[in-house]
Amino acid sequence: MIGDPPIVILDEPSTGMDPVAKRFIWDVISLLSTRQAKCAVILTTHSMNEAQALCTRIGIMVDGKLRCIGSPQHLKSRYGNHLELEVKPTEVCPEELDDLCQKIQEILLDFPNHRRSIFGDLETCIIGSSSLASKSISEMSLTRDMIILIARNFGNEDSIQTIISSKPISDGVFGEQLAEQLIRDGSLPLRIFCEWWLAKQKFNLIDSFILASFPGAIFNGCNGLSVKYQLPYGEDSSLADIFGHLENNRKKLGIEDYSIGQATLETIFNDFATAE
Repeated sequence: MIGDPPIVILDEPSTGMDPVAKRFIWDVISLLSTRQAKCAVILTTHSMNEAQALCTRIGIMVDGKLRCIGSPQHLKSRYGNHLELEVKPTEVCPEELDDLCQKIQEILLDFPNHRRSIFGDLETCIIGSSSLASKSISEMSLTRDMIILIARNFGNEDSIQTIISSKPISDGVFGEQLAEQLIRDGSLPLRIFCEWWLAKQKFNLIDSFILASFPGAIFNGCNGLSVKYQLPYGEDSSLADIFGHLENNRKKLGIEDYSIGQATLETIFNDFATAE
């Protein structure tokens, strides 16, 4: 810095920057304040990632009032009253996927059990041939009525509400994207639907287990192919117990990987903000 000032005050230093420029600014700030210890840096930011990357002490202000101050670890230990669990289910098995596709194809081709409107759907959604049974699974698509028929046949109509809804909502897997595609295109490829159905079953199994095993657990959205939960954490629970319970049931639940960590600074900041 010009003049080597003992204190530098920065207001939202990386706002509007692309990731490369942001990383460069972070490196400069870190070099001056920590590695070379040339000056003290006071910065304001709405990014908790930025605060954790650069700051040795963090204060959280809400409505002009300083609500807490301390090191990142102190804030997590003092105000993080829950753990964050992220679970990645195993991938859908190709054999299971093929079996389900074949079963659904057989259900749809069982003409005597379907009302007339389904025939029209079959004729329009199985492309390019007068012989429905001869079409490959990869060529089949499912309309809304056909999806309802399949779910009814499996005795699980509730599970498809997220993808047949006129207002797409998140379901823990990728139902929201399928709902948007169904609205846009009027149909879904059979294989994509089957992959969602099997993934949804895996998610439901894990979700039921988490909510039953850890009272007070809250579903906290998705991160790619993983699902996230907030687990209550206090004197009555321990990391060892949580890890042990998950590990003992990992194979049965089809869990490929999982991680448990303290509440993030972002969560703590949001908790303070919403408490006002």
